[in-house]
Amino acid sequence: MNDEEFLQKLREAFAIEAQEHLHAITAGLLELEQSPAAPRQQEIVETIFREAHSLKGASRAVSRTDIEGVCQALESVFADWKKAGLRASPQMFDTLNAALDLLASLLTQTDIAPGAPVREMVERLARSAAAPARRPAAPRPPAAPRVPEPERLVVADTVRVPMAKMDTVLRQAEEMVTLKLAAAEHAVDLREMAAALESWRKEWTKVRSARSERSVREFFDQHEGHVRALEKRVATFTKAAEHGQRLIATKVDDLLGNAKRLVMLPFAGLLDLFPKLVRDLARDEGKEVELVIRGREVEIDKRILEEIKDALIHLVRNAVDHGLENPEPRVAAGKPARGTLTITVMQREGNKVGIVVADDGAGIDLAQVRAVAVKSGAISAAEAAQLSDAAASALIFRSGLSTSPLITEISGRGLGMAIVGEKIAKLGGQIAIDTQPGAGTSFQILLPVTLATFKGILVTAGGQTFVVPTSNVERVTRAPRAEITTAENRQTISLDGQTLAFAWLADALELPRREMKEPRPLVEVLVLGTGPQRLALGVEAVIHEQEVLVKPLGKPLLRVRNIAAATVLGSGIPVLILNVADLFKSAVGSATRGARRVAGGALAGRMHHVLVADDSVTSRMLLKNIIESAGYPVTTAIDGVDAMTAIRSGDFDLVVSDVEMPRMDGFALTATIRADKQFSELPVVLITALGSREHHERGIDAGANAYIVKSGFDQSDLLEVIRRLV
Repeated sequence: MNDEEFLQKLREAFAIEAQEHLHAITAGLLELEQSPAAPRQQEIVETIFREAHSLKGASRAVSRTDIEGVCQALESVFADWKKAGLRASPQMFDTLNAALDLLASLLTQTDIAPGAPVREMVERLARSAAAPARRPAAPRPPAAPRVPEPERLVVADTVRVPMAKMDTVLRQAEEMVTLKLAAAEHAVDLREMAAALESWRKEWTKVRSARSERSVREFFDQHEGHVRALEKRVATFTKAAEHGQRLIATKVDDLLGNAKRLVMLPFAGLLDLFPKLVRDLARDEGKEVELVIRGREVEIDKRILEEIKDALIHLVRNAVDHGLENPEPRVAAGKPARGTLTITVMQREGNKVGIVVADDGAGIDLAQVRAVAVKSGAISAAEAAQLSDAAASALIFRSGLSTSPLITEISGRGLGMAIVGEKIAKLGGQIAIDTQPGAGTSFQILLPVTLATFKGILVTAGGQTFVVPTSNVERVTRAPRAEITTAENRQTISLDGQTLAFAWLADALELPRREMKEPRPLVEVLVLGTGPQRLALGVEAVIHEQEVLVKPLGKPLLRVRNIAAATVLGSGIPVLILNVADLFKSAVGSATRGARRVAGGALAGRMHHVLVADDSVTSRMLLKNIIESAGYPVTTAIDGVDAMTAIRSGDFDLVVSDVEMPRMDGFALTATIRADKQFSELPVVLITALGSREHHERGIDAGANAYIVKSGFDQSDLLEVIRRLV
């Protein structure tokens, strides 16, 4: 190995070690900030000082001078704390957490020269350490809300395995040598029997060619003993093979089970990201939040840990942003000023892991959920009136449905919960909601422990065999073909008095359906469930249920619609494993979209017209070009007064406006639009440099549908918001 290869290996190990040091420093800072007078104060300071020192030394060993420079500045701050005692203001903690964010970012980069961000952070830490400690009487409001990004979860390439687990797998692998020797003996026996049968066949051919009855009798007399001996040998071999098969099955199952545990990681690696994430979110939202984490030691397949990360982050952000109230309304409602957010991980029976994300906030406003669902066209008013509370809460998993009055950097687009539901369904898991007005909301998630093997149901459709994950199948049944009916371009089927959406699997996969000359009166049906959704799927035949080994698809087939992975049956035939979340979309999505287009009336037949109001020529033309590039006709206005004149004389589907404009600013423009009955439903998007929480709230009060801050402006975000609102 040359020097470059060796350095690369060192840096791979350093990335994992650095994450551990960062987690320790972050945890210590959070504890100091929440309980500055804790008896363990000196002990915590000593710990984070040592962690910063160790990280500095490790970064120097791999020539990461950028990380070393930040650690040196951190070490100086912590060394001062050791000598003079804790002298930290809220501003100091903000600076230290910003330094940790920078370190986490640097770990994902390959450049090693200290750039401007590193120099600025080192100077900022030096100034903060030199400034006298100030403790304001009340926490300052944040200057500009931001979306804190959690640290990268480093679990993709390496896993640390305890020696006890390695020893267990090694012993079981050694036991497989005995089975290998036994299989070799069986192969020898089979070859000897095959040779004996071949010799017998040759002699029998000679006898038959002689065509003599006497020769035939002599042949059978001579070989009767050989045949009986061969029969006895075959019987003995059969018993040995059956015993060997049972022994191999047991050994392979044990070896596979322990091999799976080698790639199992504790949830701690993921859960340790949340204390800092919640701290930053709560500070930006002006809320007080206590985070309680349980079950850090529970282990799960590292691939599932990676996949579930984004879903958990969204649930936690939602809980802080939407679920938990500000201190004043909590106190007014008789609650503690500080809200509680709990993440609990527990082992469940049946090789499952349960995750509960719960808050003691205001709960989900189910009446508002029903109203938004009706307004968006997801359901009719009559359907909304008949929905149970459980079914109404499940509506939040619909794409594009959000109860937030404003689209912000954190939430409001109506996509997050849909992604959460799809991600959990893709992993073969389930999610349920329990919400109580004024008492809070909890999300209960059930996930498999591993993705390597699972049970699946083999079915045929379009003349081909597929595997449907058993975890997504609620029942398998046969139903009378007469129970399948069509209403409003949708097929339904009645099962045990319940009406479910129905689709043929062959149709969903766009395969030719094999129709029999005389259709059978009964149809094979699988009732699928993913999250709150249910679908009856008609198949040509249900073969059986069996355990299958997952074979991920490689490039260029990493993401194929309706297909999750593949497997190979015992017969050697490759079979595709179906993606149930995709099947729901393929089966009912097109019909649903068609119905919505019909309900859209005349608007469905033309492009949506956008009005842009901004007093800056540069900003106005930039927005115009971005929106027109997406295919929307755009008209511009120089301020709010000009925009209202255009609205009253034109036909617009959405308004994009700056806030700070002469004559009439964006807030006043929005309020004027909402006060006019003719235009009160016209969507308004505010784009501004004013990013404080107070300005967000003014946007809500005025009636804006979305509020985008220019400092974090991304044109894809703007176009996504426009598509969401029109």
